Amino acid sequence: MAEFENPYVEEDPFVQAHFDCLDCGGKLWEYAVQGQMVCEECYGVFRSEQVFDAAVERTAD
Repeated sequence: MAEFENPYVEEDPFVQAHFDCLDCGGKLWEYAVQGQMVCEECYGVFRSEQVFDAAVERTAD
């Protein structure tokens, strides 16, 4: 069986994102492996792309 290094073994896959929750305004944490963000307050789950698009729309207004 082939051996390989798993870069996620020692690293926490969650990183605090610089975006607010689309539902409650809480802080989002990004789970980059899944391409999702999770709110630390309401536990809402959003696709990262959805959050990025919402942030672009807010800055364009």
